[in-house]
Amino acid sequence: MKRRLLLTMGVFALLVMGMGNQAKAETVTDTIFDRKLHEQDFAFGADISFVSQMESWNTVWRNKEGIAKDIFEILKEQGINNVRLRVWVNPAGGWCGKNDVVKLARRAHAKGMGIMLCFHYSDTWADPGTQDRPAAWANHTVAQLEQDVYDHTHDIISALKAVGITPRWAQIGNETKRGMFYPTAQTNKGGTDNFAKMLKAGIKAVKDIDPEIKTIIHLPDGHDNSLYRSMFDQLKNRGVVWDIIGMSAYPRWSHLDGPTMITRVMANIRDLKQRYKTPVMVVETGHYWNKPIEANNYLVGLMDAMIKNGDPGVFYWEPESLGGYELGAWDTATNRPTVAMDAFLGIKYTEVSWVMKASVSAPQDNETVVSIEDLLLKANISHIQNKTVNVEFYIDNKKVGTVNTKPYELQVSDIKNGMHTLWAKAIDDAKHVQASDTITFFLGESQNFTEAAEIVDGDKKGGVMKWNVNFREKGKYALLFHYDADKIKGVTIKAGVDSLGKLFFSKGMDEYMTKEVEINETGNLSLTLTANYSAGLPSVKSLRIFPLEGQAVPEQGVIDAIHAYGNDNSPALYDLYDLSGRYITTLSQHQLGVSLGSRESAVVVLPNCVGGTPNIVRKHRLK
Repeated sequence: MKRRLLLTMGVFALLVMGMGNQAKAETVTDTIFDRKLHEQDFAFGADISFVSQMESWNTVWRNKEGIAKDIFEILKEQGINNVRLRVWVNPAGGWCGKNDVVKLARRAHAKGMGIMLCFHYSDTWADPGTQDRPAAWANHTVAQLEQDVYDHTHDIISALKAVGITPRWAQIGNETKRGMFYPTAQTNKGGTDNFAKMLKAGIKAVKDIDPEIKTIIHLPDGHDNSLYRSMFDQLKNRGVVWDIIGMSAYPRWSHLDGPTMITRVMANIRDLKQRYKTPVMVVETGHYWNKPIEANNYLVGLMDAMIKNGDPGVFYWEPESLGGYELGAWDTATNRPTVAMDAFLGIKYTEVSWVMKASVSAPQDNETVVSIEDLLLKANISHIQNKTVNVEFYIDNKKVGTVNTKPYELQVSDIKNGMHTLWAKAIDDAKHVQASDTITFFLGESQNFTEAAEIVDGDKKGGVMKWNVNFREKGKYALLFHYDADKIKGVTIKAGVDSLGKLFFSKGMDEYMTKEVEINETGNLSLTLTANYSAGLPSVKSLRIFPLEGQAVPEQGVIDAIHAYGNDNSPALYDLYDLSGRYITTLSQHQLGVSLGSRESAVVVLPNCVGGTPNIVRKHRLK
């Protein structure tokens, strides 16, 4: 019975008319990254230090459905897995003081969230414009300030430890672009040496309590590479040792649009990681609450870039703010999170006046084997605008046909067996274009050889990987390798003693490589890859073999390849071992049927050898 591979592409155009001829924008969503895959290795964070004070004002936060909930519960629903808490020394009202920090940390900890402490070393805000020392430290000398920093840091972390909480990170100072304790430790006023002393004191306090807590030095203007190089070069030269470089990255304060900000920040991060050999984290960012789509696009783009770059996390500064702060992420009219917060779930929102979506699906899964002669490609089009839609179908990036009338179907023939990619593109007469996702499918019957029979020195030049394959008929075959490779790998392929040519595996993970070969012998052959270069072999996850000329599908070899080694106790006897090193039997040279001559070993192919005298059907001498 013939099976059909059905390509289904849905294309939808939505146009809602408002006043006059102006179109009302519609919103579509896409998943940019799989949030769950990065739960353990990426901090989806938020600074929520205003919460206690806002709760004292009877603030009510609602989730996306409009249900009033505890703010920590809502943040968790929105994908936040870590919180940042600012620490002031003796603040008015107690907000952000030790007791408040411990209280908020306990609430976050109860929700399974990690904690970052941001030490301001002030009674109030510390940032590039103001770095005032606490009133209690007003007349202290440099040496006394060092001790103050140590004692205060030690005290706060000890208070958290006392209630069973260990912070993951401790930030020594906040946006210390020009140091701290102006002018004593102000870097542009000759205070760089003193600034380094303060940092060392804070870092020492952290490490004295728990060396596993990561220390952060934090600067603003994450787009400004020269600032970061200048500051961290000076600190490194003064012996300051940090774990993570923290940065603020606000499009507003940098006067850059979102995409440009991401480009500049990522260039800076890559340079800093290479230069100082430490991770870089965005510990503060944010966007306008009343531009939620723009904010969402910026945030999801930044996090996606950092995840792909292997960076440790992003923290939004005070997303829960309501009223007065324009860079929050809560709607002040509804008290609900804006779509900006969905960025932490990997969801991107796009606002358009004309929407067209395309998708491709295949039977079962991404490695479906389809046994058919023809492919029926079909597109279902739903279009409320009076526009002509052309649907182009592509197999292996070659256009195989275009359909512009209903039903949007295309019959395709003469497709070779093997692996193929399939996608489609819809174009209307207003030149709107939408491409579908690309799927991979296997056409025709094949055998999947999931395990290599043997790998010898796979990480070296000359390393060999072997499969036992029973080719029942001669002819052309497609070898399809599913592999990982950390660099380009060049190999020579052989079937038995016959060379099948060379192949270069490109760098990548979960890649596929196809090689068409001519098999000139039948029976059980040893199919081998031999590494040509010092890079060694790729990590082959599976080998799938497709007949290309109607031959019978190859099978797993029913024989064992046996190494024979001379027995020291009797030159006339040979111990036989399979390729895993397991002893099979001992045979005389006459029984073995192989004349080794001056050679020390041979490979003998035996049918289902479990002992006794084998019937030797094929033999190869090792070089």
